[in-house]
Amino acid sequence: MSIYTGVFLARVGDSEIRPATEFAFKMIKEVYGRGINPVWDHDLLNFEEVYINTQGNTFLAAFTEDNQIVGTLAVRRYDGRIQALEGYYDLNVTAELAKCFVDKRYRRTGIGSLLFNEAEQFCKRSGYKLIYLHTHMHLPGAFEFWQSQGFKVRLNEGGTRQTVHMEKFFKFDDRYHQNIECGQNQNFKEKILR
Repeated sequence: MSIYTGVFLARVGDSEIRPATEFAFKMIKEVYGRGINPVWDHDLLNFEEVYINTQGNTFLAAFTEDNQIVGTLAVRRYDGRIQALEGYYDLNVTAELAKCFVDKRYRRTGIGSLLFNEAEQFCKRSGYKLIYLHTHMHLPGAFEFWQSQGFKVRLNEGGTRQTVHMEKFFKFDDRYHQNIECGQNQNFKEKILR
C-alpha cells in the first residue's frame, strides 16, 4: 500500500492523454537526459492508437487527490524489436512493461509497487504468460526494484547503456528459464513458450 493515502491508480483515458504524455516526456528528460525521439517514443506519440485502441495494451497512472500524475507504467504486447532477444519470446503471450516513472518527490512510497501490481493483474486478465522489460544498471534502484517484484535476468548486455533484459513468468518452470550472458545463446530459442 502506498504511504501516500491520497494517491489512486487509474487507466489513462482520452481526457488524460495530454497530461500523461507530458509527465512521461518530463521524466524521460529527467532520467535519461534526452528529448523526444520518434523511434523510442513512438508509443507516446501515438498514444491513443497504442494504449487506448489496442487490446492487450494499457497505460496506468498514479494520481494525487488534486489529479496530478505522479507515476506511470505502460503495458503493451512485446513486438520482438530487440535484436539480442530475437526468437526468445512468443509474441502472442508476452507483455512488455515500459514507461515506468515515479516523480522523485514520491519515490520509495510504494507507488511503483502499486503500479506494477495493477499491471500484473492486467497482464493475467489479458492472457499473457510472461512479462518482459528492460532496465539499465545506472538507474538508481531500478534493477533491485524489478528483482523484488519477482523478475529474473534473461540477458545482461552490459556495454555503455548497461541494459539488462528481465522477465517474469506467471507459471514458472525451470525448463523454460536460464540466465544468459551476452553471446551465450545455448540454443535457448527453441525452448521458450512453444
